[in-house]
Formats: sequence, C-alpha cells, structure tokens
Amino acid sequence: MLIALNAVLGLLVMLFPDGKRQITEAFSVQFVSASDLFDERNRVVVDLDTVLGDVDLSDTLVEEVVVKDTSFEEPELHKQIQFASNEASSLSQFFKALSEVENGSETLIRILHYGDSQLEGDRISDYLRNKMQNRFGGYGPGIVLPIDVSRARVSVRQSESKDWKKYAIYTRKKLDGGHYGIGGSSYKYTGKFAVKIGEDTLIQKAYDSLVVKQIKEKIEPVDSVKVDSTQYRITEIQVPLDSNAFSWDTVYKPIYESRDAAYSWLRYRCATRSYARVRTFNKVSLLYSSTDTSEVVVSVDGVDYKHTLLPKPYASKKLLHSGSVGSEVMLKFTGVSPTVLGVFLDGERGVAVDNFPMRGSSGTGYSTINQTVYRNQLSQSNARLIVMQYGINVVPNPVKNYDFYERMFAAQLKAIKKARPEVDILVIGPSDMSRKVAGEYVSYPNIVKIRDAMKKAAFDNGCAFWDLYSVMGGENSMVGWVNNKPALASKDYTHFNSRGARYIGEMLYNALMTEYVKWKSESN
Repeated sequence: MLIALNAVLGLLVMLFPDGKRQITEAFSVQFVSASDLFDERNRVVVDLDTVLGDVDLSDTLVEEVVVKDTSFEEPELHKQIQFASNEASSLSQFFKALSEVENGSETLIRILHYGDSQLEGDRISDYLRNKMQNRFGGYGPGIVLPIDVSRARVSVRQSESKDWKKYAIYTRKKLDGGHYGIGGSSYKYTGKFAVKIGEDTLIQKAYDSLVVKQIKEKIEPVDSVKVDSTQYRITEIQVPLDSNAFSWDTVYKPIYESRDAAYSWLRYRCATRSYARVRTFNKVSLLYSSTDTSEVVVSVDGVDYKHTLLPKPYASKKLLHSGSVGSEVMLKFTGVSPTVLGVFLDGERGVAVDNFPMRGSSGTGYSTINQTVYRNQLSQSNARLIVMQYGINVVPNPVKNYDFYERMFAAQLKAIKKARPEVDILVIGPSDMSRKVAGEYVSYPNIVKIRDAMKKAAFDNGCAFWDLYSVMGGENSMVGWVNNKPALASKDYTHFNSRGARYIGEMLYNALMTEYVKWKSESN
C-alpha cells in the first residue's frame, strides 16, 4: 500500500513538476515539487550570532539614575536609520527637542509608537522607553488607553468597567466626523452593563458533515485611494455537505439583563515586573472631548479628588492629579459620557514613549482623523517623534505589485504631517515572516516589495526609514529567531516574544542615538 501510494504521488510530481495544481479560481492543491524532491535544497540560513552578537542588552530593572553617555558604536550600515538623499534632516526637529530636554530648556516631549500587533504588550516600546528615560529623564508609561486588547501590557496593569465602547480608525465601526484619539481610537461609556440571569433552550439543526467554502471578494478602495484591480479578499465559511443530512440538537443560549451602573470606571495600577522608572509617575491627566459637562472622581491610592469636565468639543488635556502615585489610579465617571481619548501617566520632565498597537492594521486610517482634533492632541501632548511600525498584515496575501499600498501609506504620512508639521516621522518596515512551503518554514516572497513600498512612501514625504527586515537578518531570519535557544519569537513565525522584543528595542535605540550624536556634533 505504501509503495502504491508513493507511486501515485511520484506520478503527480512528474505530471505537475511545479508542485501546484489550480482546481478553481480560488482553490488550489500544493504538494512537493520535482525540484524539492530530486534537487538539493538551497535554503538561506541566518546565523543569529552574526546578527545579534554585538547587541548589548543592559539590565536596567533597578537603576533609576539618568545615564549621560554620549558616545555610541556606530551600527552596521543595514542597521542604521536611512534618509532620502542620505540627509538626516527628516529627524532634525526631534533631535533639537531632545537636546533641549538634555540641557533643561524643554520639560517633557513625547515619542508616539504606532504599530500593528507586533507592539502588543508594550514590549518593544517599553524597552525603548526605559532606555530613553535613563538617558534623558522621565517617568511613567505615558499615554494609556481605556482598553488594552492584549491584556498583557508589561508597563501598567489596567482594567475597566464593562460598559466602554471602542471606536477605531482600523475597525469597521466608525465615528462620525473622524473624532478619534491620539492613539487612533476613541472611547465612550454607556452606563449600562449586562448580567446573565439564565439560559434559554433552543432546538436547531446539526449537520453531520461540513466543508469549507471560499468566497472571493474584491478589496474596496481605502481612504479614497484606488487599489490594484487584482486585489481580493478570501473569506472561508463552513457549509453543509448535504443540506438534507441533519439531526435536531439542543443548545443553550444565555439570557442577559441590562442594568444601570452607579459609575463607569478605569483603573491603572503601577507595574510590578517592568522597569523602575515606568513604575513611578506623578502627573495624571485626561485627554477628552465633550459637548456636555460631566463629572470624574480621581482616586489616587484610595484618596478621592473630584473634577468637573467642561465642554471641550475639539480635544483638551485636563490635569487630574499632581503628586506621587504609590500603587494605583482609578477614574470614576458619571453623567453624559465624554469622548475619552487617552490618560496620561507621566513624570514632570524628560521623554515619554507611548505605545499604540492596532491589531490587524496595515497603517491606514490616519487620514480619516479630524485634522483639528488630531492637531490639538499632538500639540497638547508635545509629540515630537512619531514611529510608524507596520507591514506584517499586508504580507499574508502576496500580489505582484504594491504601488497601491505605497499610495495608501503615503496618504497617512501626509495627513500626520499636515496635522503637526513640527513632528518628525520614523517609518519602520515589516519584520520577516515565515510560512510553511514543502514542509519547511521560509520567508514570504513579498516582504521586500512591501518594505520598498513603505520606504518610498517615507522618503517621498520627508520621513526617515528603518529597515527591520534587514536589521533582524533578512530572508529566513524569523526561523532563526524562533529556533534560537532561548526562543526570540513565537511559533506563529510572525511576532517577537519579550526576549526578542528587547533586542529590537535595543537596536532601535542604538540607531536613534547614533544619528542624534551625529546631529549634535554637526550642530555645534
């Protein structure tokens, strides 16, 4: 039987030497190709010792002093920040603000770190934050949002009442007028929550056999930018193999009752496992918009302070508490819900680094934010550098050309620049991602094209670029990060784990500081 099976498989290989047979427009069968079967495989293998051998991860969990080091060993060329025409002017405004913090003429500046799920848990941002704050001063996790999807943020422990609703630039549920927060999302409470009071018994059809059906849909234009006509979205659904072959089954559906809440709340507790500086902050502020007056009680370590939120229709920052915070801050809201845009947990001086992960986002949607609202938030938070780290959500469905993505991404950079010309932007390209081909994990073939599209969009709009794909080792490097002992990335061959994130954070910090030292020497 085994000999016969191998003979059949061998015949398939000979009939279809490329290892692929297209059955329908949306369905194909893939098997071992003739070259994989008979030829010696020539896979690119990345030696992580050569990639990470010179990366020094300093342990600063306890240390709180400001480190005044001003010399850095210049990274290898492919690990450096890239500039259009090799001119570092696209980061000069940020470097000037950084030098003013260093000499004491500026108090607090912000770095906004936007990205996709690679940023979840605040892993890369937290390491960068700690390095920047140890060098330039600063405390606290920065701007935090009412809801953390990952529930795994290391820099602050947060929770919220169950009546909060989220509206984001990267989801289908949109807000009229583009009234989104600085983190790409806005939040409102309803004052009601659901309580399970019982179960309902339902009788419904249960099919004995289900098959997967693929539905092919054209991708609609995003942000009024035309997409390539060859772009499609494949949706898989389960359908019965035989619609008449079913039995009746009993299922139980929970019954919920809506109840009014005494108040809606947000709780932020100081981290216990993160860096020393992020566990300490002494300024709590609220970023919000509202057309009505509402009340908020700020409870700091059990002591209540009552504030009135006056109507502010186009985003305003209100100081809620100034003084040390020992363990936690709780915000209790009553009345008509304001639009909550973010909560600041900062120190008095130095550098704040804010973490804004957007699960499933490809970096679009910024052009839908109301310009006045966004401008006010960027100004009142004193944002001086925006880091845009995207790309991995564009990778899984390879196409021939990514001009459409270049145009879409460029539109977002233009929108941010228009809202605050004083802010500099650093674009970080996609990291390596792997998929299984003929039994082995290899890089997706389109990563370089996506990287080049993002790089061109960055350069065309006066932004700097950091090539994360090359920095981590290039083709097939994610396999090395996953298989490293200890592992530096997850088994999904896409996301860095906490150890790997520290390496990325260190290399990003070194790249920034190298350019900063160059800028200082050229400015003097």
